[in-house]
Amino acid sequence: MASASEARRWARAHFVRWLSDVVPRPLEPRHVGICIVHGLNASQPDELVARCPWPELQIARLRRHTAPGYLLYVYANGIPPSQVAFLASCPEVRLFGTPRGHPQLQNVWAIRNWLARQAAPHHRVIVHLDSDAFPVRDDWLPRYAALLRWDRPVVAVQRLENGDHHSDRSFLMHRRIDLHRHLFDFSLIGAKDAGGNISGDLEAKGLGWHTLVRSNAWNHHPVIAGLYDDRIYHHAAGSREPRLRQNQALWAGGDAWEREKRVHRALMECLFADPDAFLAELRGERPPTPLPA
Repeated sequence: MASASEARRWARAHFVRWLSDVVPRPLEPRHVGICIVHGLNASQPDELVARCPWPELQIARLRRHTAPGYLLYVYANGIPPSQVAFLASCPEVRLFGTPRGHPQLQNVWAIRNWLARQAAPHHRVIVHLDSDAFPVRDDWLPRYAALLRWDRPVVAVQRLENGDHHSDRSFLMHRRIDLHRHLFDFSLIGAKDAGGNISGDLEAKGLGWHTLVRSNAWNHHPVIAGLYDDRIYHHAAGSREPRLRQNQALWAGGDAWEREKRVHRALMECLFADPDAFLAELRGERPPTPLPA
């Protein structure tokens, strides 16, 4: 049982965190915790996973477009040992995972909730990124943090092109104080996709959220390889087959589904071969790469 002195220390720490959240002050990178899950429910071929390592690309892009000082809260489960070792070597990463010999966890949404609560005691702003998503402009962090308000406490991708009108977990930002105020939850209960509950709950309360919609000048695919507000890239299904709501009619198989999978793989390989050139294609700054028939 906690002593009275321990309870007072906890109460003081909680009050100091609350005060730091409500008093306006400039956002510094150290105030930001970024939550990422790698590997759960992955189904890409091993040789493609080895040639297209998302952890390395994601961290390289975060470092390129974000001032140092932020921390990454990364849960890795089922990715190659070399990628785990890479993550463990990164000073900005706090690495979590299932201990060796234990069954791999499958509930990625519960892990997202858990990671947010690991970051909350230490950071004013919490960002959620899919394993195949990353920033592509230097101003992404101050731009989106400045949009967070009491009446619009979330900035998130909205994948209208996938038939979605809710907030998407590929990129979602909120403040620590609003995490506790609204009890943000990534579970699928009452939503067709993880993250949908968050915007749905805000809208039910009469509150809003800031949407980041697709901004590609060139689309290789209606959903795959998307830029949002020209600041966030999301590949879509980067670690699995490209089963999306937009292409659900193709899932039963046949030539059209085989081509969909070839296109998905080709776009991933283009991205990893030369990220800057591929992003320039999506922005319409250079001719697009021909895709497989």
